[in-house]
Amino acid sequence: MNKAVVKGRVLNEAVVLAPTVSVGEATVAELRDRVLSTIRGENRLAGIRAEALAELTRRAGTELTENDLREKGKKHRRRARSEVEVARELERLPETSKGLQEGEIPYENARILARANQRGIIDETELLDDARSQSPDRFAATVRKYEKRRSTDDGVSRLEHQRSQRFARIRTDHTDGMTVLYGRFDPVTGARIESALLKKMNELWQEEDPQNRATPAQRMADALALLLTRPGGDKDGPSQDVKLLVIADYDMVNRQLHNVRLENGIPIPASELRRLACDAQILPAIFRGPSVPMDLGMARRKASPTQRAALIARDRACIGCGAKAAWCQSHHIIHWQDGGPTNLDNMCLLCSRCHHNVHERDWQVEQTPTGAYRLRPPPTKQTHPPPPKNQHQPRRKALHATKQRK
Repeated sequence: MNKAVVKGRVLNEAVVLAPTVSVGEATVAELRDRVLSTIRGENRLAGIRAEALAELTRRAGTELTENDLREKGKKHRRRARSEVEVARELERLPETSKGLQEGEIPYENARILARANQRGIIDETELLDDARSQSPDRFAATVRKYEKRRSTDDGVSRLEHQRSQRFARIRTDHTDGMTVLYGRFDPVTGARIESALLKKMNELWQEEDPQNRATPAQRMADALALLLTRPGGDKDGPSQDVKLLVIADYDMVNRQLHNVRLENGIPIPASELRRLACDAQILPAIFRGPSVPMDLGMARRKASPTQRAALIARDRACIGCGAKAAWCQSHHIIHWQDGGPTNLDNMCLLCSRCHHNVHERDWQVEQTPTGAYRLRPPPTKQTHPPPPKNQHQPRRKALHATKQRK
């Protein structure tokens, strides 16, 4: 960045103080602190840039500002447009902007707040603490719940707005001739598309040579191509059998469903559930009741389909890394061979990698005070880095000379 100094004030240079201790000399705690400090620095820089972008847009216009980001800042076209839109919206959220510039709020959370404010005026003070403490994935869910609470029509208008924003694009990447697909869909349509894709991906995985498997991204591309070009598969017949897991609470007093949501926690209007029941197969999340045996004890090792539905409703994703529930296994917290029953309170969702961490690397499943399950890594040993290699060389030479004398 070019430096300009006017009356002793630095106008346009952000200074980064690099650490003087090498990574090889730092302890684990120091390395963790270093990583976190760079994240705080990124947040502060994003806040400085957003403030400047908003003022530049006001003076020079949106087109010139976006062009600067694309051509001089080497930003992708969509990213440039998004940054300018968010910067202008953050002017209406002064406390969020302040938290971003102080490094307390990550840019992604500030962007989520800005987008929510575009959809309808929010009270940012109610969300600031969550914006500071939550990851973007969790904070996005928090904002969705906040918007639903403030909605006067059970989220119907929000869903209609989302559907009005749907789009899909297909283009040719002229750098290599590849075809690029991109689209955005409302949560219900997206869940149906994802369900169909995951079902087809699982079928393809079963057919693959174990010694020559495709990557997950390649498998998803193959599944999408097959669904679009051969909806019925290789056989004549109807298209993919798409099932949705829909979760709802039942109000015993009023005898009606409420808090209707998809398996990833995204809320949907109760009226949408009635519409889905007409043209889609609904897999309800049925919790403990007299007609459904949720706990199987030692009678069987694997979770039943009903138990798995309840696990997805409870955990939503891998409790370790957040991988999608479709890729997760039902893990026994107390291992089945050690007497652990196949009961819901002894099971959780784990992806293959996190499952491996539990069985091979001593990671532990623990329950939080709120009742949620999470994965805890083994304690980190605070060890000092090994001494430089040249300190050991004289010792090796001495041993070699001793062997020669013998």
